[in-house]
Amino acid sequence: MNAVLAEFFLTGSIALDEHGRTGGAGNLGGSDAEYQILFLAALTASWRKLLVFYQLAGVSGALGRIFGCLYENAFGYWWAIRRRDAAGDPPASDLPTVVEIDPADLRYQSRLGKAQFPTKDGDTKRSPIHDEPIVGVVGGRWDRFRTEWAETRIHRSLEARFQEGEPWEVTAKYRYAAYKIENGLGDWRSSTIEELERRCADIDALYESMAEEGYVPQDELLEREDDDMETGGAAMKPILGTEFPHEMRVGIGRNGEIIRFSAGKHRLSIAKLLGLESVPVIVVVRHERWATIRERFAAADSLEELPEEHREFAAHPDLRAVACERCS
Repeated sequence: MNAVLAEFFLTGSIALDEHGRTGGAGNLGGSDAEYQILFLAALTASWRKLLVFYQLAGVSGALGRIFGCLYENAFGYWWAIRRRDAAGDPPASDLPTVVEIDPADLRYQSRLGKAQFPTKDGDTKRSPIHDEPIVGVVGGRWDRFRTEWAETRIHRSLEARFQEGEPWEVTAKYRYAAYKIENGLGDWRSSTIEELERRCADIDALYESMAEEGYVPQDELLEREDDDMETGGAAMKPILGTEFPHEMRVGIGRNGEIIRFSAGKHRLSIAKLLGLESVPVIVVVRHERWATIRERFAAADSLEELPEEHREFAAHPDLRAVACERCS
């Protein structure tokens, strides 16, 4: 236990073995001591961010941000423990689904991190709680724990770069990453300023490519073998042992909200800035209320059979595969 605590204060994370367990003690089971351990993990992660925020925004800015970080980390771990077995074994209809959406309809980013809400097999290595990614139908308030995508650091930075013509060095993401790198903490797939510059050059090239060709799906890029990204390229990633294109992984909230969890953040923002009409996403989780609405669309023979409050969802992209033609 002391070794685990020491690891928290040094790194803000938990050292896991090849089975995703903590220090030989097995997965955390929800006892009072284990909740305290996870709270310390949240506190330590927040403390490391406090130093960055202080340098970038001063005392008042740092205090305002750190309370939010502490809350989202502590709540995230608490929620994850409470809901770790919520999804169970998903039926075939709830397995990850590739759906085409209008990028303008993806408005939210989940505040639950990979350690709290893993959405692919590799993410579980970061989690002291989950042995498998969360896939399927899950109730609770996970869909409420979100932020507007337009307010995220990465979107504001790409907006400043590509719409306002600002140099990378003045953007929030660059400044945040550069400070972390200068203090021995890698960020944005970079551990040196030189690597950070290459990362920025790659994002510039990605913008130019999408402006010319639109959104090219990951599987097509892999077939072409012409992805020139130096700091991250097209890939396939396993979810419950099945390979999927490394597209954005999203959840569908109780009222049909499309909420990004991971992957494709630069592509999403660029698609929004360019006004592209369609991008692929992988739906990995649905709120139980939305799953009920989806089942009713699948069973209905016409829109008139559905409750009036559900008819507004008739054009939702997650219903295309299940709704009858007269319901869409």
